[in-house]
Amino acid sequence: RRPPGSRSYPHRVLRGMRQRVLIAIALACQPRLLVADEPTTALDVTIQAQILDLIDDLQDEFGMSVLMITHDLGVVAETCDRVAVMYAGEIVEEGPVEEIFHNPSHPYTYTLLESIPTEDKDRLTPIEGNVPDLIDMPEGCHFADRCPWAQPECREGEIPFLQHGGEDVDHRSKCILPDFDESEYGVEGVASESDHEVGEPLVELDGMRKYYEQEDGWFDRFFPGEKPSVKAVDGVSLDVHEGETLGLVGESGCGKSTAGRALLHLDPPTDGTVVFAGDDLGDLSKTELRERRKDMQMVFQDPMSSLDPRMTVGQTVMEPLKIHGLAEGRRRERVVELLEEVGLDPSQYDRYPHELSGGQRQRIGIARALAVDPDFIVADEPVSALDVSVQAQIINLMEDLQEEYGLTYLFIAHDLSVVRHISDRVAVMYLGEIVEVAETDELFGDPKHPYTNALLSAIPEPDPLADTADRTILKGDVPSPIDPPSGCHFRTRCPSVIPPEDLDVEQERYREVMFYRQRVESRDIDLEAAREQADAEAAGDRAVADGGSGLHAVLRDQFFDEPLSGKTREAVEESFDHLAEGDWEGAEDVLRETFESVCEREDPHLGDEAHPAACHLFSDAE
Repeated sequence: RRPPGSRSYPHRVLRGMRQRVLIAIALACQPRLLVADEPTTALDVTIQAQILDLIDDLQDEFGMSVLMITHDLGVVAETCDRVAVMYAGEIVEEGPVEEIFHNPSHPYTYTLLESIPTEDKDRLTPIEGNVPDLIDMPEGCHFADRCPWAQPECREGEIPFLQHGGEDVDHRSKCILPDFDESEYGVEGVASESDHEVGEPLVELDGMRKYYEQEDGWFDRFFPGEKPSVKAVDGVSLDVHEGETLGLVGESGCGKSTAGRALLHLDPPTDGTVVFAGDDLGDLSKTELRERRKDMQMVFQDPMSSLDPRMTVGQTVMEPLKIHGLAEGRRRERVVELLEEVGLDPSQYDRYPHELSGGQRQRIGIARALAVDPDFIVADEPVSALDVSVQAQIINLMEDLQEEYGLTYLFIAHDLSVVRHISDRVAVMYLGEIVEVAETDELFGDPKHPYTNALLSAIPEPDPLADTADRTILKGDVPSPIDPPSGCHFRTRCPSVIPPEDLDVEQERYREVMFYRQRVESRDIDLEAAREQADAEAAGDRAVADGGSGLHAVLRDQFFDEPLSGKTREAVEESFDHLAEGDWEGAEDVLRETFESVCEREDPHLGDEAHPAACHLFSDAE
């Protein structure tokens, strides 16, 4: 029998599933070496944690080596035994992971680690300048032009490797300096900046929904059928205050980007209201909305795909000026001013996107958004594809522009360390709904919703010595927005789902029961294979000891890690009896009557208190 999902096409499954398929393809030949090239770069923290755990488990099972290529230093710290740091085409430092993170010996490694956002930094410290042109490499150390400790001899001849650490430590660095004064670096970069003022609500969302009709072909576009809608955004109510940065976080597929586009009416909402500066955008005519768009702009996730490859930098930034009839007679001068504002040299005016780095392309996207002097910018994953140093440059730029122009940001991201650094408040989104909102420090210090807890727990720690034993790793993917779970949408994955009051059961066993229920309700248990396994194992003796049939024993082993007891065991065994007779509905009824939770009966509501969480654990639900 084909495994579930094997008939699906790549565009119909989530990113995490696509990544698992690629891993399966790579393992088909049972390799001794697996080259994992940025396997988690585009994934959110929970799916990233699943993929990394999967690679670790497969490595143990097959005894293979893994070459992990990544720019995520948290991933390096948690998964690697040894690290090689590469710059401009050559290895500049190599050693055990603990040595690299706690005793970096090459200036590039040190400055790279200093670029990581941490809670004690008011301002990030990016590496100045850019990677040199690989066609015309400089003499000597390739990092010398950007190195804060560069000496004249750094630019002469071949740079040797120096050994660092103890005699039993293989830690070498391609630098003439045996050490360098770390106190000389980043003094200006980490200087505390003044807090910006936050005013009254500028953007007010009330019950905003965005549904999409399912289309299988051109016929469905003109004659919609009875298929249920895709509920991408399902009743979002939220305020964004003037001058603040509101972070919007959640897993891929939860509706963050759709919410941002619907808010700006780039893809108008299906229902609900969006009020911007007192105007209901849904009541505006096309002409009025176009005029209003000067005040609302967007920075897109992938600058390479959002920039027209046929247009130069100057043409790209000038386009909104032409559309809105601004800066007539001095548009070129205005474009040059904007390029300088975002840290680009005016000499790049006539370059095309493919001639620029990822960070430079993202700066163009920001300059284009600033061209019409907006009050509000939706930044959709603006740094997700950038390395930590370029990421720090872009974040600092956005903060500087906010201070200078009084901008308001909706910052959409899945990198929670970046969100923590830049945001005043954070809203957590799951399957089209907001489940928690709080001030940044409060949400990270005292999260309420189990989903928020899981997101924070999954953040990779850029410290190989950090204790991650108590980490919560969510299982499975976000459910389909076509048919979301009843009650709390998160209940199918929640590690704290509430059992019935009259049921004495451990949380882990209850989670196993709920997972088993889901498989029964979706008819996703191969009973024929289970019967064949029971016969093959000659489970009769064990079944007698367990007090059930061979099929019972196979199903117990498949779904439960520990023995069940009391009312829980009785109900599960009764459901096994129904399955043995092919009575799926009978099994479903028994499980629902015994194990139904308040989390599936009632929708939790997001309150209006200072730190609301849409969870029955924090409500008066029974």
